[in-house]
Amino acid sequence: MGNISVGICQLKQGYDFEKNISKALSMIDEAAARGADVVVLPEMFLSPYEPGSVRSSSVYVPGAIDRFKDISARLGVYVVAGSMPIDGDESRRFNSALVFGSDGQVVFSHNKIHLFDCTPPGGPRVKESDFIIPGDTCGSFDTPWGKASVIVCYDIRFTPIAQFLADQDVQLLFVPAAFSLATGPAHWEMLVRLRSVEIQGFVVGVQPAYNPELKYVPYGHSMIASPWGDIMCDAGSDEAIEVVSLDLDEVKRIRQSFPLLAHRRKDLYTTSWRT
Repeated sequence: MGNISVGICQLKQGYDFEKNISKALSMIDEAAARGADVVVLPEMFLSPYEPGSVRSSSVYVPGAIDRFKDISARLGVYVVAGSMPIDGDESRRFNSALVFGSDGQVVFSHNKIHLFDCTPPGGPRVKESDFIIPGDTCGSFDTPWGKASVIVCYDIRFTPIAQFLADQDVQLLFVPAAFSLATGPAHWEMLVRLRSVEIQGFVVGVQPAYNPELKYVPYGHSMIASPWGDIMCDAGSDEAIEVVSLDLDEVKRIRQSFPLLAHRRKDLYTTSWRT
């Protein structure tokens, strides 16, 4: 347990995929120089979250993975590489979050499970199933600071996911996301805080910076919530790097004083994973 410093990289995306990757690497360097033990990127950081761009950017992924392996090993930090379009077929890819350990090896991966086929009030209409293949697993991984996991964007809206991760003793939950100007102001902070209270752990939600030049305009406001649901950091809307120290012993204190798992009525209901 103890303290961990988490670096948030709220990157402002453009349509130059190579520039997005280079900027992400530069931000990781700066966050590590400022003391970050773990550095986190947004969902689909290398491309605006638009079907054509996501498909086109997939050819850059193998090279990006090699560069993330190199930088995580060189700096000795964990890198939660947001998410990238990986594998799949000509029309659809998995929305995959990879975690690189401090030795440069991939220690965890998560394919976005829930696909956003919605038209929120105020738009825009998004149909992820046209270009994303849904994942079907949800797990966790060990770090020197405690058990951690990663889910992607829309996954954060589904309560059983939080309950399943709480059962796995997850203390650090990383959520690369890309909420829009409609969904962000309405629900983003609420969901980050709610999930932190449900798992009684830290939730680190990282989004792209606001960019009105994109067709899909991200909300920004990457943030971290404590096990008590307090917002410890809000990165605002512009491109930013924030490094925040988290006291993992707070997880233990909250869970001892409010033992939610012990009080769960498993004689009446359960949360389990069918696959």
